[in-house]
Amino acid sequence: MCHTSGKSKTYTNVSPTHWATSAIEKVSKWGIMTGNSGTTFNPNGSLTRAQAVKELNQLFERPALAEISMSTFKDVPNPHWAIGEIEAAATEKMV
Repeated sequence: MCHTSGKSKTYTNVSPTHWATSAIEKVSKWGIMTGNSGTTFNPNGSLTRAQAVKELNQLFERPALAEISMSTFKDVPNPHWAIGEIEAAATEKMV
């Protein structure tokens, strides 16, 4: 499945006592989640559907579709930063 990047990040806004510290370290090391900047993670923030799809695609090593410019979903605007990720997950097409 997902291979580790070997890079362990320390986020300035994730306390060592936060309930998700261990999970955050793992998903960061695996490259599934990268935080919202080079030094912060926003551990109590919300996850959008688009972010979740991107992370699941990374976990399953499913690449985004590069040639997509229009979404098949009415609630995904054109353009959208995750349109290739969303369409890849919805169609399970591999590039």
